[in-house]
Amino acid sequence: MLRPQNPPGHVTSSTEKVPAESRARQAFGTVCRLCGRLRYELVPAAASFGMTCLGWLHHATGVGWGDLGGYGLGVMTTGALTYGGLKFKNRTAAGLGVASTGALINATVGAVAGPSVPSLIAGGVITIASYGVYVPWLVKTRHERITLQIKAAKTAPLPDGMGVNVSQPGVTGDSVEETALRRALVALGVPAQDVSRIVFTDTGWTAAVTLPPGKNTSAEAVIAKQTQLEANLDLPGKLRLAVGAQANQLIVRVQTNDPLADTIAWQGPAIGSVEEPLPIGIYPDGTPILVDLVAGHVLIAGGTDMGKSGAINCIIGNLAACKDAEVLGIDMKPGALELGPWRRNMLALADDADGARQVLTMVKAEMIRRGRYLSTLRGPNGEPVRKWTNEHGAYWILVVDELAELLRQAPDVASELVTINQVARAMGIRVIAATQSPSEQAFGGKGTDARQQYSTRIGLPVFETEPINMIFGRGAYGRGWRLDWLDLPGKVMVSSRRYEKPREGRCYYVTDSDIVVVSREHARYEEAAPDEPARSHPEPEDDPEPPSPPPGGGPRGGRPLLRAVPTFPDGSRIPENRLPLWQALEKAGPEGLTKPEAVRRGICNHHTSIGPWLSQWVAKGWLETDKRDRAIAYILTADAHTPTPEATNEESSACPASL
Repeated sequence: MLRPQNPPGHVTSSTEKVPAESRARQAFGTVCRLCGRLRYELVPAAASFGMTCLGWLHHATGVGWGDLGGYGLGVMTTGALTYGGLKFKNRTAAGLGVASTGALINATVGAVAGPSVPSLIAGGVITIASYGVYVPWLVKTRHERITLQIKAAKTAPLPDGMGVNVSQPGVTGDSVEETALRRALVALGVPAQDVSRIVFTDTGWTAAVTLPPGKNTSAEAVIAKQTQLEANLDLPGKLRLAVGAQANQLIVRVQTNDPLADTIAWQGPAIGSVEEPLPIGIYPDGTPILVDLVAGHVLIAGGTDMGKSGAINCIIGNLAACKDAEVLGIDMKPGALELGPWRRNMLALADDADGARQVLTMVKAEMIRRGRYLSTLRGPNGEPVRKWTNEHGAYWILVVDELAELLRQAPDVASELVTINQVARAMGIRVIAATQSPSEQAFGGKGTDARQQYSTRIGLPVFETEPINMIFGRGAYGRGWRLDWLDLPGKVMVSSRRYEKPREGRCYYVTDSDIVVVSREHARYEEAAPDEPARSHPEPEDDPEPPSPPPGGGPRGGRPLLRAVPTFPDGSRIPENRLPLWQALEKAGPEGLTKPEAVRRGICNHHTSIGPWLSQWVAKGWLETDKRDRAIAYILTADAHTPTPEATNEESSACPASL
């Protein structure tokens, strides 16, 4: 398959198409917007600098005694104004006098000394002194105006002029979007202290808002009122909110154009080794969404018909082209409707509870064999080898579709999954689990929640907010992992070591014809004949010895033989400690088995009791009792007696065969 030179949906970055002159203009515009945003804060500094420059200009044209007398008269006048304001407690006159006196002194020093150190020192001292008077007045004025606006917003709609007049700081922005955002927050009762880092892109705009400290004005509180804020904003586009770096920082995103609205065609396998990052889709800027399978297990979760199958098919399609990967599948849809098309690329495939038990038993046996094999290896300096690489053999990738359904039909396999999730990663075995219900019960039940073992989590659209924290962890909803905002099937958010912040992307769309082409091109195993069952359980054979790993490589060979897992008549798995007793009952047949006979055969001893097990099986109708001399014989009923070849073998093993 040919790989595309540029991924579909590639968007040329701004640095590729904007010349240097345009970038300079953009930088100048940014500085101007910043100065406009901070215009009230810059007033004293600007006034002081202006008077200093006027003094220097006067110095350049020449300063006479008359000019100096004028400066002196001005200082005396402003000083008298200051004295009068203080004497008669007139704050306006006193403030105007202090400001005028400082400005005239600054200009006088500049006119006498010109551009010099004394002039700069005088300007700096006067600027600092003016801020000491100006800042408290500015804070008090803003607080009073914002309080008035909040009261007006709570009692009636904001007047058309409120919030856009330049004399009302705090609710005016440098653009229509910023002004609308400030007014919307004021109407919500949470005025913004600052709106910074507003960025316009081809898809919309983003702003970082600093909110007043407090529980009722936190970013979480605003997010809870998103619908009301969106109505107050009254701008085109989709509003997205998230908590910023601090609790009182709100990240506002408005998307006016969706570059992921159209499906993205899959171009076929893009990797040749499972140790390479695997692409499953793209982000709006055209960069690929990568999954690192070697880093750990993968969880795929989302609503019904929201694209889980597409993500799974994309992963399996890439793995099919990897020579260092063997794929195993468990598909709980009857007939393996989802994973069945990849049958010729899979080492093993199960489509029911019994087949799933066999596959998990095979994976666990391989995990044990690989662990023992790694324990015999040493590095170049004699150090022990603790992790599997493709130098030791192929990775095993177990794909489980409908994980929650598997645990509902076969709850006894939960412990097997937990063990594989926790231990098998070091042995080159990875699990890709897909489910619509990522609850604690879907991962083994209370006390055995295995979600933390999935280092990569792929979230697709959901219809409710509760599953979001189940997929990405506690508090993910407030941190912006809003899967309920994903409005199209295939849209995705990925959390991993590579992607730590929420970002919306879209998975590739894999068609049925794509699956057929890639599956045939990279086929490894032959399909069963049409007249044979797709996954019949073969007759068990004697347990083979585990194959010896070839020099420099690990286990390889053809597709292994799936062996039957012993089960009770109700389909549940027989625990290993009860299997010898059950096989002895099957072998005894109509004659039955007594407790003394079980002791003589070594099934139990005088210090252990098999009575509770026998009583339980009698209560379930699997056994019936009969008097024999002074002992009670236990006999399998006709419905429960299903002898197997292992039951007729004196040396049958008490555990399933290792593969």
